[in-house]
Amino acid sequence: MAHSLYSFVLPCSPTIVCQDRFDLLDSDEVDVPFWRIIETMLANKVTIWIDLLELMDTIVVTLRGSSLSDYQFLRDFLQTEWASKEADFFENVWPTLVRVALEMPRLFPQSTLPLLSEMTHGMELSRRQVACLVIHQFLCSLSKQPWPTDSSPDFSIWYTSDAKQPKAARAYLCALFTYFERLAYLNIAWGDHVPEWPLSFSLRTSGESKYLPFDPPLVREPLCPLVVDYQHLSTTAPAFLGLPDGACVVSANKNVGFGETATQEEMQVGATPECCAIVLFVPTLQDDQILIVRGAEAMISMKGHGREACLDEVLLPDYNLAFRPISSKWQTRTMLFMDALELDLLDLDDQVVDFLPGNVDREVAKAYTAFSSHTNSNPYSEIVTGLWGCGAFGGDREVKSVIQWCAASMAHTSLRFVCSGSNQADFAARLQSFRDHAVSRSWKVKDILIILLSLGPNDAGARDLFTYLMQHSVLNA
Repeated sequence: MAHSLYSFVLPCSPTIVCQDRFDLLDSDEVDVPFWRIIETMLANKVTIWIDLLELMDTIVVTLRGSSLSDYQFLRDFLQTEWASKEADFFENVWPTLVRVALEMPRLFPQSTLPLLSEMTHGMELSRRQVACLVIHQFLCSLSKQPWPTDSSPDFSIWYTSDAKQPKAARAYLCALFTYFERLAYLNIAWGDHVPEWPLSFSLRTSGESKYLPFDPPLVREPLCPLVVDYQHLSTTAPAFLGLPDGACVVSANKNVGFGETATQEEMQVGATPECCAIVLFVPTLQDDQILIVRGAEAMISMKGHGREACLDEVLLPDYNLAFRPISSKWQTRTMLFMDALELDLLDLDDQVVDFLPGNVDREVAKAYTAFSSHTNSNPYSEIVTGLWGCGAFGGDREVKSVIQWCAASMAHTSLRFVCSGSNQADFAARLQSFRDHAVSRSWKVKDILIILLSLGPNDAGARDLFTYLMQHSVLNA
């Protein structure tokens, strides 16, 4: 199979060939175009879940040479939670999925997706193009990504009996099949002329954001408004996504996208099937890069964290199919994918590794690059964030919150800091007290950054940053 360093090769490409293991084409050729096999298989009538799973397995074996270990989790989901929808799915939904999947050569005439890079900073796709990609992710008809990554290009990680977090996987499958239903009924209502908005995907680098650690126009700014919002349970509800004019931080891995568990990133992306396509054309984020996704509509909200993360509710569309043009809050939804430093990889006991040389600079630049990424003259109305890089990545809560507050202030926006769960309640209270102290003394970004950049990983102030800043003579003169 041919791959490019600069593009993702789609299954409709004539360069993707395979053996006709099931003699579907009745051809004497050793290798045949994979797309001809896809066309042949999707032409077969499918009316029940079991037949659908067999079709999917045939695709997987044809493309990869071997089957998945099993489809037990997907089978159980379809035969229990989606059992009552089987007849409607194959009468109304499946024909639409087949039609859109087979439109790939028309939707992508180059048979490739350009990878976002220094040469291709951004890309707009129609919702139909994105739907085509998501359907092929469901069918597992896509090749591996052409860069080193452990990320799956498709949803097969949600199909097998060894699902790592079953509650979360059920929620992701619910989001996916809800998305398929909505796609089908939009097509039924409007045929091939479904009004839509584009989805945009763009990389932004800290060089573009013009950030310098002591750039006077930026660091002279006073601290921006900071709202501390404590919730008993973590949630991806629309009220916490920065809609309609703000943005939401996605605490990303360097390899962005969905996954098998329930990190904040995996929940945000898994609840939004349109966002799942990013794994196909966004290579590993570099230290100076962030990813911005605009226009992706969430299908569900989730609640809880880790093994307790689960479906909260299916979200109803906020647009009326009877009226044109469609107007929706999702058109301006902005997701800011920021990867924090993986400090857990550093085995340095009794040191606050956030303060190793270069780390504060890197995180401030990363956050400012994201928070200042608005496309018009008006800054984001708010940035919704939380404990960025403070879970598995091992970041210090106080350091990361101060960095994000400074970055939001330089970007002329406001910060809404969401804390959730009993293990974040005390921190939320401490952050509120720290905010009140800072605001009452009219702290400036410059003074805070000077102190942050002067601290080392062994300094006492690094271990209790809020207290150290509140007692520092420069800030409290």
